[in-house]
Parts: sequence; C-alpha cells; structure tokens
Amino acid sequence: MKKADELLDRYHSGEATPEEKAIVESWYLKSKKGASDLKHEVLLEDYEKGRKRLHQQIGYQEKRIIKLWPRVAIAASLLMGLTIGFYFFNSKSNTEPAQEFVSGTSVKESSEVILTLANGKRINLNDDNVGQVAEEEGLNIKQTSDGQLIYTVIDGGKGDNQSNYNIIETPVGMQYTVILPDGSKIWLSSASKLRYPTHFSGKERKVELSGEAYFEVKSVYASAGKNASTKKVPFIVTSGNQTVEVLGTQFNISAYKDDAVIKTALLEGAVKVSLKDKKNISSEVFLKPGQMALNKLNNSALEINNVDVEDVLAWREGYFIFNNENIRDIMKKVSRWYGFEVEYQGDMSDVEFQGNYLRTRNLSNLLEMLEMTNKVKFKILQKNSLERRVLVIRKN
Repeated sequence: MKKADELLDRYHSGEATPEEKAIVESWYLKSKKGASDLKHEVLLEDYEKGRKRLHQQIGYQEKRIIKLWPRVAIAASLLMGLTIGFYFFNSKSNTEPAQEFVSGTSVKESSEVILTLANGKRINLNDDNVGQVAEEEGLNIKQTSDGQLIYTVIDGGKGDNQSNYNIIETPVGMQYTVILPDGSKIWLSSASKLRYPTHFSGKERKVELSGEAYFEVKSVYASAGKNASTKKVPFIVTSGNQTVEVLGTQFNISAYKDDAVIKTALLEGAVKVSLKDKKNISSEVFLKPGQMALNKLNNSALEINNVDVEDVLAWREGYFIFNNENIRDIMKKVSRWYGFEVEYQGDMSDVEFQGNYLRTRNLSNLLEMLEMTNKVKFKILQKNSLERRVLVIRKN
C-alpha cells in the first residue's frame, strides 16, 4: 500500500509520470471521487493490476501515435503521384466519368461558421472577421487568421456566470477549432455543433456535442476543501443519451443525429463512457487508448472495438479514409462535406470500398474513381444551386 501512497503524493505534487497519472485518473473514473479522496481500500485492489494494464495501454498508444505521420506522408505522396487522389483494390477503368456540379464541387460560398453568444447574438466567423469578435462577462473572444476561436479570461474572470452558454456551428464543407477558457482545444468537423458554458464551475466542465469533434482536454485543478489537497475537475461531453467523462486526455466523438451509432475513440489518457436507456438504466465502459466505444442507439449496451488511431485523426488532417466501408456509409460522410442529398437504386448491402481521399480535391474525381470499380454508377441531379442530389446506381 506504500506504493499507492507514494503514487498519490507524486500525482498531487505534479511529479507523476504519464503512466502514473493515467493510473490515478483511472482510479478516479471508477471510484467517482476526486484523486485526493481516494482511500486505501479503494487503491489496494486496483493498484497492481491497474499499473500493469495501463503500462501496456500507454506502450500501445505511443507505438500507434508514432506511426501516424509516416503513414499520412506516404498517403499524401500516393495521392500526388496518382493525381486522381484515390486508390482502390481490384479496380477497373472502363466507364464514363461522373458529371460535375454546375456550381462546382464545394458547398455554397455563403456557408460560414456561426458563433451564438449568450445573449442570442449570432456572429459569422468568416475570413474577414479576424481579431476580437466579442466580449462577454470576464471573457475576450477572438478569431485568429488560421481559423481558431480563442477564449481568454480577462479581469480575473469577473462576472463568472455559469448559466451563460455559447454555441459554435460548422456548416457542411468546413471544420473549425475552438480553444475554451480552460485551455482545452476542440476541433469541430463538418456539420457539427458544440454548446458550452462561458465559465466552468469548480465541480465539472460540461459541454454538449452534435456531430463530430476531436478533444484535447487540459487538466484543471480545484480546491478539495479545507485541509485537503487539490483535485482534477472532470470534463464531461454529452451526446444524445451518452456521457463521456475525462480528466485530461485526447479522444474523438462522432455523434451525428442521422447516424444509428455514436462512436467514441480514445487516443490518450483515461475515459469513461456511460449511457442511459429509455428506462433510465445505465451502462458504462472504461476505454483503453486505441479502443472505440460503439453506442448503437437501438441497443442499451455499449460495444468496445479496437481502432486505428490514424483513421480517427484522418478527418482532422483533411482526409476521408474508408476501410472496407459500405457505399451508404461512404456517401453519408462525403455528403456531409460536399453538401448534397443521396438516393440509391439497387441493393447496396455488399458494395464496399477501401482507400483514402484528400477532401480539398474535386468531388467529381472521387465519384469517377468509385465508378472505375464497375460496382456503381452516379447520376448528378441538380435543380438549382441549393438543391443537389446524387443518385447511386448498382451496376452488377
């Protein structure tokens, strides 16, 4: 037990290693107590097995992260060399090219990131709106030239109104970065919305997500009371019936309303994923780095799968990555970026593809490459600049 006491002392003094921090935070997530409140009887049972398990997790996570950049670089070179931007296995080339959207392949030019302040004022965060965009109680809000929204506490955080919320919304075809007052950094994917308080309480930091986002959560400490040391303030993300609770870590959540599953992938740290069904019965799992929790909305249980962290990070780096995915899932991702509706003709249950595609490239090139497999054909239906549809036709 002496080892556990020493570990907690190092944690509170800031001298703990990343492995030791993960052990303590895993205890916290399981015990529902602050690190400073953990008792000997709580630690004794988990200490040895927790240390061994998390050592394996962190070693696995470091190994996975290290290989990310080489693969992205290789993928980029393949894209440049092939010029077409997409590669397939068992592809064929005799087919007619896909048509072009009349107004181009990107979404309509009027699409902008929207910030809604606590007073209801909506601000368009376009390229011309750089610098300070707003000031709220004890906060300065500014947009950088590279597309980040940064919250900075001013006047010592006076006016600490925890009932004030801001909302950031990304349109189709755009992603955006927000740095919250606590220093946590959030990348929002296309067609996503994040609701968050302008001031966090001392007990928790809670935000609401619809869509997809990647989180790098900063550790925040609060006083545990008289004669007690400080403890970490949990960061909580709610999406539908799901709650993700963390301390300081990196993870990705995909929670689009038109998807039948919410996906939570952990890259670093400790995460607890929990949900409640219609009968208010809860279910929870603890993720290891390199794992994904699948919350299938027609099921009350959470499923855990291993995940390639490179694939999780791909959208942030500007890529679509498809690993033997069904055409319906592929078109759902693509339509969220380029902005169109999808219709299907024929059985698509066994139509799958594997490859990657740079999202800044032309949509028609992607459709052409998919057609080259002789599995599907596309027909573009566009009545005007605001109504775009793609008909996917099964070929064989």
